Amino acid sequence: MKVRDLLDPTSQAKKQALERHHLFPRKYLQSRGITDNREINQVANYALVEWHDNIDISDRPPTEYALQYEQRFAADELEMMYRYHALPERWYDMAYPEFLEERRKRMAAIIREGFDRLSRCPYGGPDGRT
Repeated sequence: MKVRDLLDPTSQAKKQALERHHLFPRKYLQSRGITDNREINQVANYALVEWHDNIDISDRPPTEYALQYEQRFAADELEMMYRYHALPERWYDMAYPEFLEERRKRMAAIIREGFDRLSRCPYGGPDGRT
């Protein structure tokens, strides 16, 4: 399965090593009055997680599950991981619309950074080979 397949809200994948996860889970958002599937299934609301973590998180609010997962990492690891995953610090405390807006900006910035790095590489590859 390709990453784009995991991010396609219409795909119904079997259990895979990685699964598409709503950072703000669907049922949680619905309980908060957000019922529009377009709003719920925003790419900015997705992350890839291991299937057992996805099951564990289920429909819990991010304020409930995120701190538990943060404890798995040292502060410097967490900072780097959040940066590359375009997540603002304490994203789980943000209101959903503000979270989406901020994450979109960060996603664009990290993609731009990657593109800039690739465009500086001679012969198309990071090691100088094609």
